[in-house]
Amino acid sequence: MGKRMRCAVMALALILALPGAAVAGPTDDYRQGITAANKGDMDTAIAAFTRIIDSGAGGDVKNLASAFNLRGMCQEAKSDLQKALADYSKAIELDAKMAEALGNRAMLYMKLGDEAKAKEDATAAKRIDRKVKVPEFK
Repeated sequence: MGKRMRCAVMALALILALPGAAVAGPTDDYRQGITAANKGDMDTAIAAFTRIIDSGAGGDVKNLASAFNLRGMCQEAKSDLQKALADYSKAIELDAKMAEALGNRAMLYMKLGDEAKAKEDATAAKRIDRKVKVPEFK
């Protein structure tokens, strides 16, 4: 698994562990998904993040958006680019200030050859968090 994926998964694990602690199911699914993704088992990770999405993430919109973003990262790792794009877009729809999802979608748009959309997302992501990884443009 790429360094970007590992770093993002680990950072989100720390962020998501505290708000989800009151809800045993989603917390267990986050742990399972993150562990599986770190091992490169994207199918298991996707299944875990899908359970969180299907459960509504305990009613926490930010956790739900994070689950979509994480599932998108796993879909992208499997080269299911359209599914990844849909998941990143849903994460952004749920939490318009999720810089990581904007950065992930910008990177994906570059892979898909849509530089205009990539620039738009990269600009939006950097406005929220200057440290978020985005594509570099000439």
